[in-house]
Amino acid sequence: MSDLNPHQQTIVEHLDGPALVIAGAGSGKTRVITHRVAHLIAKGVPPGAILMVTFTNKAAAEMVQRVEALVGDSKMTGRLISGTFHSVANRFLRRYASVVGYGNNFSILDDADSRDMVKAVIAETEIKGERKFPAAAVVQNLISGAFNRHMPLEAYLHTDYPWLTDFEPELLAIAEGYRVKKRNNNAMDFDDLLANWHKLLELRPDIELARQIRYILVDEYQDTNRVQAEILELLAREHRNLMVVGDDAQSIYGWRGADFRNILDFPERFGSVVYKLEENYRSTPNILDFANASINYNTAQFTKNLRSIKPALVPPTVHHVYDQYEEADAVVEALLGYYDQDIPLSHMGVLYRSHAQSATLQMRLSERGIPFVVRSGIKFFEQAHIKDVIAFLKVVFNPLDEMAWLRVLKLLPGVGNKTAQRIIAVFQDQRAVRLSPENDALVKLIPKKASTHWAELAATFKAMLAEGLGPAEMIETVRHGAYRDSLYASFDNPTERDGELAYLAEFASRYRSLERFLAQLALVGSTVLRDHEEEQADEEDHLTLTTIHQAKGLEWDVVFILGLADGKFPHARSLEPVEKLEEERRLFYVAATRSMRYLELYVPLVTLTNGAPEICRPSRFVEELPAHVVAVEKASRVEELQPYLGTRASLSVEW
Repeated sequence: MSDLNPHQQTIVEHLDGPALVIAGAGSGKTRVITHRVAHLIAKGVPPGAILMVTFTNKAAAEMVQRVEALVGDSKMTGRLISGTFHSVANRFLRRYASVVGYGNNFSILDDADSRDMVKAVIAETEIKGERKFPAAAVVQNLISGAFNRHMPLEAYLHTDYPWLTDFEPELLAIAEGYRVKKRNNNAMDFDDLLANWHKLLELRPDIELARQIRYILVDEYQDTNRVQAEILELLAREHRNLMVVGDDAQSIYGWRGADFRNILDFPERFGSVVYKLEENYRSTPNILDFANASINYNTAQFTKNLRSIKPALVPPTVHHVYDQYEEADAVVEALLGYYDQDIPLSHMGVLYRSHAQSATLQMRLSERGIPFVVRSGIKFFEQAHIKDVIAFLKVVFNPLDEMAWLRVLKLLPGVGNKTAQRIIAVFQDQRAVRLSPENDALVKLIPKKASTHWAELAATFKAMLAEGLGPAEMIETVRHGAYRDSLYASFDNPTERDGELAYLAEFASRYRSLERFLAQLALVGSTVLRDHEEEQADEEDHLTLTTIHQAKGLEWDVVFILGLADGKFPHARSLEPVEKLEEERRLFYVAATRSMRYLELYVPLVTLTNGAPEICRPSRFVEELPAHVVAVEKASRVEELQPYLGTRASLSVEW
C-alpha cells in the first residue's frame, strides 16, 4: 500500500458489496484496480474467483502484468479470469455453447469475415429499384449498431440511417439471412459473443464458471453498453461484489452505443458506496482549473474537483485566429517554439473534433518538413471519398486519364473493373469522351441498373464544364450531383464525410486554376506525405495528430486543440438535446486533460462556404470559461471581425 494515497488505499481495502469508483482523469485508476486484485489475493481469495474486465487487449495484458509484479507469482495470476468483454465471453462459451444452441467448436467471425458473409447474403437477396444498394460494410454496421444500442433494427434504421429507409424490407431480410447463415455455419461475430454470453447467464445462472466468480472489477465502466452492463449484473446477482471504475466526465462514446446511464444510475440501481479519486498526477493546476471550470457546466454528472500534485505553470492560452490557414501557421510556429525549448515533437499532440479540421495543418507540416503521424485514420487527402471526388476533377482536366476514369466508373452500380475498362477503351478508340445517348458504342456497355446513374454522371460533368467554374465550385457540383448517391450507399458515416467534402471545397477555394489545385494535391498532398511516412518508419520523434475520441487514454506535454468554433466544436448536430451537448462538453474536457504542461486552443473566426467567407461564433465551450483560467491572444486580422461576432454573417473580403 506504500505507493497509494489515502483515497486509493480506502478503495483497495473495500470489503464486500457493490462499489462505484469515480476516477478523475490522471488519478491512477489502473493502479487502484491492480492493487485491489493483489490485495484480494493476499487476503486469500483464489485468483480464479476474481474477474477483471476492460475494453482493450493491451489494457488487459498491462493490468495482469501489474498484478503479477505485485503478487510475484505468475502461476497464481495465470489463474485470474481477465480480459476484454469479448475474450471473457469466448471463455464462457467455449465450455457452454451448447446451452445457446452452438457447438463448442464455433468459429469467430472477425470484421472482414462478417462483412464477407453479409456480402454473400446481399448477393442472395432480390434488390428492387435502381438506387445503389448500400455496401456490405454499411449493412454490417447497421446491424451491429442496432444491437449495441439495444434497439430493434427498424427503429435504429429510421433514427440513424434515414437515408436507407427506402431499402427497409431488403435490409430486414438481409439481417435475418445473416443471422440464419451464422447459425448454420456454427459461427459468431463479436456481437454474438456478448448476446450469447448474456443468454447463457439468463438460462443457466448455475454454471460452474459463473458460480466460481466472487469478485468482479471493471475498468472504463462509463464506456459499457446496455448488454455489457446487464451481463455484469447477472454475474454479480448472488455475491454482489461488483466494483466498477470509470469517469462520467469522460463518457464520450454514446455515438457507438455506450450508455451514459450505466454509470450515472449505478449507485441507485445497486445501492452502492461511491468513492472518488480527485488527486491528479498528470496535469498542472492551471490545466485542471480550466477543465474543472468547463465540466461544471454539465448538469448530469457526479460532482468532483480534480486537484494537481504538480507546481503551477502558465494558464492555457486561447488564440483567436482569422481562418484555418492562419490557425495552421500559428500551430506550426508554436510547436517549433516548444521544440526550441527542448520539448520533443513526440511529446506534443494536436487534437480536433473531426478529421477534416486537420487537413490544412497536414499540408503546412508537409511543406515545412515537420514529421507527423495521424492516429485518427488515413491522412485527409488519402481518404476514399476525397479521392473519389478528386477523380472527377482529374477527368475534367485530362479526359483520357485512365486511372481517374476507373475510379469514377466503378462508382456506378453494376460496373466493375472489366466493364470500366471496356468503357475507357471506347474513349481511347474515339480519342474523345462523348457521354451522350447517341454514342452507341458506349451506351451498349452501360448496365441497365446503371442507366439512371449514367445520365446523372453525364449531367454532372456537363455542369462542371460550365464557364468560369473553379475547383471549389466543381467539387460542390460533384458533391451535390453524381457522387451523392454513391457517398450515402458506400460509407457508414456519410453525413460526416459529406462535411469533409465541404471542407475540401473550402480548401480548394484558394485556387482559381484547376491545374494548380491538382498539382498542389499531387506534389504536396500525396508525394510529400508519402515521403514523410517513409522517413518516419525509423523516426521516433514525430508530432501526433488525432481526433479527441482516438486520444482518450493518451497524454502529451503540449496539447493543441483546433477548430474551436460553434457548430464545429461543439458540432452543429450536437447542440441539442442537452444530453448531446453535454457529451460534447465531456469531449472538450477529455481533450484538455490530455495535456500535462501546456495547452493551446485555437478559435478560427472565418470559415469558407462555397468560396464565400462566413463568420463563426467562438465555441461556447471557450466563451463560457471564466477569465482567470485562460490567457487570450488575438491575431491582428481578428480585430476587424469584432462587430460581427454576435451573429453569423457573410463578409466581403479581398483575398
